[in-house]
Amino acid sequence: MELDEVKKKHHKRQSGLKAEKKKAKLKLEDNRSAQQKNPKAFIVQSARKAHKAVQRAEDIKAKRHHIPIVDRTPIDAPPIIVAIVGPPKVGKTTLLKCIAKKYCHQKLSTIHGPITVLAGKQRRLTLIECNSDINCMIDIAKVADLVLLLVDASFGFEMEIFEFLNICQVHGFPRVMGVLTHLDTFRDGKQMKKIKKRLKTRFWTEIYQGAKLFYLSGVVNEEYQSQEVHNLCRFISIMKFRPLQWKISHPYLLVDRLEDITNRESLRVNPKCDRNVSLYGYLRGTPMKNTTKVHIPGCGDYSVDDVQFLPDPCPTPDISKKRTLNVKERPIYAPMSGVGGIIYDKDAVYIDMDQNDDANKTDEQPNTLLSSLMSVQNTVDKKMSASHFTMFTNAEPIQSLDPIDENELSDDDDNGEEENGEKASAGNSEEDTDSETEEPAAKKAKITKSAKVPREAGAVPSGSSSSDEEDEAEDDEESDDDDDDDEESDDDDDDDNSQERGVEELSFDDSQEKGHLHWKSDLLKKASISFKQRQSEKKNFRKLIYGDDEEESPEDENSDEEKIGGLFKLINKKTAENQSRKNCHNTDSSKLVADKLQDWSLNEVRDQIRDCFITGKKNFGDAAATLLEADDEIFGDFEDLETGETYKGKTENEADKNDDANEDEDDSKTSEEKRMENKLKLKEMFDKSYDNKGDDEFYETWKSEAESQAKLNKEEFTNLPDDVRVQYEGYRPGMYLRIEIKNMPCEFIQHFDPSYPIVIGGIQNIEENIGFVRARFKKHRWYKKILKSRNPVIMSVGWRRFQTLPAYYIQDHNYRNRLLKYTPEHLHCNTMFWGPIVPQGTGILAIETLDNSSPGFCIAATGVVLEADKSNEIVKKLKLTGAPYKIFQKSAFIKDMFNTPLEVAKFTGACLRTVSGVRGQIKKAVKNPPGAFRATFEDKIVMSDIVFVRTWYPVDLPRFYNTVTSLLLSPSEKMSWRGMRTVGQIRKEENVPVPHNSDSFYKKVERKEKPMKPFKIPQDLKQALPFKSTEKNIAPRKVPYKRVAVVKDPKEAKVAKLMKMFRELHKHKEREERMKMRERVDKHRAVLAKEEEKKVQRLKDIKKVVYRRLGKMEKQKEALEEKKMN
Repeated sequence: MELDEVKKKHHKRQSGLKAEKKKAKLKLEDNRSAQQKNPKAFIVQSARKAHKAVQRAEDIKAKRHHIPIVDRTPIDAPPIIVAIVGPPKVGKTTLLKCIAKKYCHQKLSTIHGPITVLAGKQRRLTLIECNSDINCMIDIAKVADLVLLLVDASFGFEMEIFEFLNICQVHGFPRVMGVLTHLDTFRDGKQMKKIKKRLKTRFWTEIYQGAKLFYLSGVVNEEYQSQEVHNLCRFISIMKFRPLQWKISHPYLLVDRLEDITNRESLRVNPKCDRNVSLYGYLRGTPMKNTTKVHIPGCGDYSVDDVQFLPDPCPTPDISKKRTLNVKERPIYAPMSGVGGIIYDKDAVYIDMDQNDDANKTDEQPNTLLSSLMSVQNTVDKKMSASHFTMFTNAEPIQSLDPIDENELSDDDDNGEEENGEKASAGNSEEDTDSETEEPAAKKAKITKSAKVPREAGAVPSGSSSSDEEDEAEDDEESDDDDDDDEESDDDDDDDNSQERGVEELSFDDSQEKGHLHWKSDLLKKASISFKQRQSEKKNFRKLIYGDDEEESPEDENSDEEKIGGLFKLINKKTAENQSRKNCHNTDSSKLVADKLQDWSLNEVRDQIRDCFITGKKNFGDAAATLLEADDEIFGDFEDLETGETYKGKTENEADKNDDANEDEDDSKTSEEKRMENKLKLKEMFDKSYDNKGDDEFYETWKSEAESQAKLNKEEFTNLPDDVRVQYEGYRPGMYLRIEIKNMPCEFIQHFDPSYPIVIGGIQNIEENIGFVRARFKKHRWYKKILKSRNPVIMSVGWRRFQTLPAYYIQDHNYRNRLLKYTPEHLHCNTMFWGPIVPQGTGILAIETLDNSSPGFCIAATGVVLEADKSNEIVKKLKLTGAPYKIFQKSAFIKDMFNTPLEVAKFTGACLRTVSGVRGQIKKAVKNPPGAFRATFEDKIVMSDIVFVRTWYPVDLPRFYNTVTSLLLSPSEKMSWRGMRTVGQIRKEENVPVPHNSDSFYKKVERKEKPMKPFKIPQDLKQALPFKSTEKNIAPRKVPYKRVAVVKDPKEAKVAKLMKMFRELHKHKEREERMKMRERVDKHRAVLAKEEEKKVQRLKDIKKVVYRRLGKMEKQKEALEEKKMN
């Protein structure tokens, strides 16, 4: 019998540091109160406070809720557009240069158009400066993701800032960050603090409480302080953006490059012919199709002729472990600014080279191709004639003067075009000539489209084909591109490729070109690698389908290594003949080469198609029987009505057998896995039945659905190549596109200004139609004038800016749309205008003139689209007046209201009214006079009454739509585009007086005074009236009263004289007392002033004593402290 194992018991530690700490902790816990030990038990001491705390927490939680929107941002997101906006002379260009320098570590002298920089591993920024033109501000507000709003602190908020903020409120508010500049102009620190506080309060009032406001203290060496710029860039790099409805429902591009691809012969014949233009930029918003119509603000609507995606000119680095980017990994793409050595013109490309760079330096290897082109002293023909190629060590060099076979040249040209076409499938085209290589800046060398260099017949050995050489040259080019990724872009065009191939085939004189063509080294090695790769890519379809009959012997493998000079292989005569037949027409010029080929060498792929052939194992009869059995299970028993035969389906037992077979498939799962699955299902059912998720259940469910949809959208086409994926979903946001548009006005190219942004906005199908648009409208409170109906107004709706003639109206309680001649002062009204159809909720911005010379606020009104249709239902009031010519008891005959009985018949039953308020109705027309009718009233009217009927007349709106074409004007006229003028402007410019209608003037009303008869009361009524109501009018006397003079007797005269003397004495005494009182008051005031002076002097003496004693006490304290320190 085995003894039970006795385990050692655990003894608690009674001494030591750990035990002492535990004892001290227990001792402290014992001294704590009950509330300190369990604070949750005492948290609710007041039900009112608890209610307020809970309510406040719920309010804060509800404020954070937003309507969940499906995130359609692609994995490779396009660069974030950061716009720098502000009035003139506020420091926009300086800030743009400082931000660009922070990211790309190079100082930019001049900046034109947008520039794209790399801000992080997954974030790129497109920086653009916005000038003070209202057209530019509107376009920037529509596409910008982040706005840096610059404010001159020494001046305050200017008119351009308020205009831009109002534009943003209409077209979807982007993120706005304020930046205060010119703070170095303040010498007093207190004044600067007050200005900062006042501007921050005003800024928060316009945007929202807590909006970011940065301070740039000053400029040092024409740059802002690097630490302040660094802090600003940190906020930019972590900024999050809320998707705006218009942007996430429309595709759009901010053009960063422009090329005129019009035929040069057409330009020579007619310089003002329509142009074909290629526009480049990152796609944003939603995916874009080839058939999408676009609108260019300031130019018009156009149909896209061709769309191609190009390699990203500013790609994000594929870094997973590094936390930061190196300097070399911070590229910048600014084709319009000449950054990186490239300046794009309308008909050429300029590459800048530094004047101090020496092409013969060996420490730093410059771009060898450009250096060699700049240092060339002879023409290409002379170099071709002097070039030679040595195939073997002792063989004679092959000169380029050997005869050239025309057939070989044509074959080579075809092959070159085929290879170029394959590269063009990735996004390049012939029009991209010399447009993507970036070089160092300073010395300009103009490069135009060069002709292709033909291949020399003598340069091709007899034992190799032309296609092999092209592959070798291609490998050389690819290795070159890999070495010079930082200097050259990925979308070199066909001419560049042909030119480089021509340069590779030439062998320049060593004395002239030594040290410049390093890229031509190791040609034999590269050719050998290319040859092996092509041999390994050849497929044997018989072996792939039917299997390998026999394995290659080791002797065959070794035979491939028997080469002469490491380049050519020993073959027999028969093999040479077969090889020559294979090389004949080796490259088919009409074939299409796919980017990704199926790897048929994999066993998994071969097993999928093995049963498709006769040698497969699949029995087609069994497959047909399986399908029939499945149909039996679905449809069951049925009877053929033609033959009368009955067919029965499977019984339940047979169906159960099939189910059991399916269950056998799950036997591979372990019992533990099955038990966990059942537990999870039961738990899910229990949660649905009993768990109360609270009020947030609906919101969280909605949010999770949006997130799952966004995840599904991103993962649906992830595994497809780009050229196939584009056919399904279109060109997705984040791609760098080349859009070709034909038949554009020549002024678009002639007056191109990089400081004005070019936006290509996609138009939905419904937005191509034009009709009447209803909108809610309100005149801006800062605009001085009111708007008049049918006056031309420039409106910004969606991508478009156009001029139209709106009509303003208000809707009555009975849903009648009543026309208004002018907009209300401080009230919303409705408007209707003829323009493009846009979705409901789209913002509207109204401007009367685009001329920036006017000093006032230029935004006239704002609104939002309500609906759109093809009809208008606006009416205006029309009053028809008439006069009675016969009056009966409650009926009368009215004339002068209508002209014919037919008009009367149309208004039969209409309501009438007199000026005095008596109501009536039109009954029937009478014969004479024409247009007269009989009407009834609710009371008897008089001949002096004016009778009128109130009618509503439909208003016809003018169908006027004029697109604003500001981009087609010269730079001096872009800010003063003028369309249709108002009548007032025409009269003012033409000095035409306002016509006066005599009926429109107010006339003085002259009314005859009616004689009033005397009012008489009947005698019987007089007698019956009480005394109060009887007439008490006393007739005036014909002879007035006579006043009799009063003569006093001597005694009365003596008394009156005495009283007069007493009055005079009393008045004299009062005057003397008043004078004495004034003297006493003056003396008293003097005494008080002396006493106040003495009091002030006494206080001064006391303060001196007190301060003297305080000073002594402080000195004593300081002396004591010094003694203690010593």
